[in-house]
Amino acid sequence: MLENSQFLCATKIVIGKNVSLQAGEVLASRNHKKVMVVTDKGIINAGLLKGILESLTSNNIEYIIFDEVPPNPPSATVVKGVEVFRANGCDSFIAVGGGSAMDACKTISMMTVNEGDINEYDIGGKEFTKKGPDVITIPTTSGTGSEVTQWAVITNERKNWKSSIGSPLMAPVVALVDPVMTLGLPPAITAATGVDALTHAIEAYTTRDALNGASPFADVLNLEAVRLIGANLREAYARGENYEAREKVMLGSTMAGVGFPQVGLGNAHALAHPLGGHYDIPHGVANAILLPYVMKFNLIACPGRFADIAVAMGENIDGLSPIEAAEKAVVAVQRLVKDTNIPSLRSFNIKDSDWSILAEDALKDMNSQTNPRKTSYQDLLNLFHEANNAGVTEEQKTPLAQTV
Repeated sequence: MLENSQFLCATKIVIGKNVSLQAGEVLASRNHKKVMVVTDKGIINAGLLKGILESLTSNNIEYIIFDEVPPNPPSATVVKGVEVFRANGCDSFIAVGGGSAMDACKTISMMTVNEGDINEYDIGGKEFTKKGPDVITIPTTSGTGSEVTQWAVITNERKNWKSSIGSPLMAPVVALVDPVMTLGLPPAITAATGVDALTHAIEAYTTRDALNGASPFADVLNLEAVRLIGANLREAYARGENYEAREKVMLGSTMAGVGFPQVGLGNAHALAHPLGGHYDIPHGVANAILLPYVMKFNLIACPGRFADIAVAMGENIDGLSPIEAAEKAVVAVQRLVKDTNIPSLRSFNIKDSDWSILAEDALKDMNSQTNPRKTSYQDLLNLFHEANNAGVTEEQKTPLAQTV
């Protein structure tokens, strides 16, 4: 039974080879004169802005470049971006980069017209009342889906907390999704961002709201995203110049970006956010590490959905019981994580004294509330320890903390 099923995507999506070169045309069609390009120095050094800037010039669009976006951007980056935008008399934005650049750009845009501190707009806090200047997104990774979402994650550096900030007013007006922009992406980033996108799709297909029929349209997008990423990420990782593989992974990432905001996410994201906030672990890496353990924990809540994921990942489930079929999904993801050399959680040297803090923050994260299986503090702590103790001897294992 469908009750109050909804679907929202406020962003026009243009996807294909070299569509990033349409940036100037898009801005001119919306009567913009001066744009602030939000990016990072890695994008500059890789030469990825060249064609985009030429497009702006050929369409008589003035521009300035704000390239001070770090990974896991803090609120200070948003403040600085607002200052630069206003000081230079800009009227619009282009975000070029991964999730960090796009999240920073969307929040900078909103804070040019709304009052206060960006962290005050964390979920459950203040709500935006005004829409910011137009944002055009051009992703350079296939992972976050930020090019099409109304959400951004900004680090509250005072609390070591990832603020989840969202509003329909924050959605980009146009996303130019160009697989060419990912051809030079290093293998490690290809892997981490690709499994990040896979995490979006898998978690969204199995959330509490998805199970309750909140958005059958999202189900279709998320399951197809699993299929596209599962079938093509290895080739994109091993042979980065393979345009066809890059295109399919990017399509899957954007599909998941449209799909997951409709129904939410789950414990992998709840656990990943504190790792980014406290230890600055890249979000895609954290998700990739944690996803198999969260899937295993969630299997009994919706085995049929996990069986669907197994099939989408190319597994044969003929003759298997529902739980056995569901377990194949975990096996498939574990194999993909291994094949793409995702680092271990242990390699980040988390302090034993911090596990309880990380689990407490994960429990507060909104994504633990939409996880399909009801989750306690101890469950989250157990998941952290299971991931951290993977592949080590009994003597090397960290002790299991108890409920506080």
